[in-house]
Amino acid sequence: MENPTNDYIQIIKAFGKQDYVILQKDYQQELKNNPLLLSLWTVGKWFTFVANTQNWSIELVTGDAEALTGMSKEEVLQMQGNFISGFVFPDDFPFVTQTVQQAMIYVNSLPLNERIYVYVVFYFRAVKKSGEVITIQNQNIPLVFDGNNIPFIFANIITDVSHILPSNIPHAIVINKFSGEQFHLEPKNLKMDRFETQFSDRELEIIHLLIKGKTSREIGKELGISYETARTHRKNILTKANVSNTSQLVRYALLSKVV
Repeated sequence: MENPTNDYIQIIKAFGKQDYVILQKDYQQELKNNPLLLSLWTVGKWFTFVANTQNWSIELVTGDAEALTGMSKEEVLQMQGNFISGFVFPDDFPFVTQTVQQAMIYVNSLPLNERIYVYVVFYFRAVKKSGEVITIQNQNIPLVFDGNNIPFIFANIITDVSHILPSNIPHAIVINKFSGEQFHLEPKNLKMDRFETQFSDRELEIIHLLIKGKTSREIGKELGISYETARTHRKNILTKANVSNTSQLVRYALLSKVV
């Protein structure tokens, strides 16, 4: 599945030179304690690969890799960096590398304590071993950090979102869970301009519960509000998202990462 038009070296260059200060090699406990993992969710077939940018290796593959790539987990591991460059659709590859570069500049500009809360969600086309092109979401989550809180081990949670027919492809969202900031990037606009959400904190809480399949009555009980108040919130949320039902709201939330 190697793609000669995509050069993996460009991804390495996008990360820039990082003088990692590695304090320990055993990172299993750090994975369990990662503050971002509990907030992640997917809709569709998925698999995950864990990449190490200190030695530029793929260390672990889990989930249904074959369904999304046409390759077994062992094949993905064997290909290492060539898998990444071969998987991204050639026309979307430059945007992916440019977004990585912007994200790393942003992370390096933050205070040390804030860096662990930043991750990137990509939406781009990918090429399976058979040549079939699909649209994927890649939630790129930093798992392990060096002594300066610069990430060097990342989980890439890949979900096939072709079935929800996303229209704005490619695009990416840089998310800072510490500050609550989001930055939406696309090929014509790679500036890190802050995106202002239209939803209140309460509405975001309710969106999260709706995604979990909760009814208005269940939401009311969980949040300690009346059924009518929960219904009103749901109606206002659908109006703001310009959708007519919860299924469409899930699609909206998946593509915009409002929660």
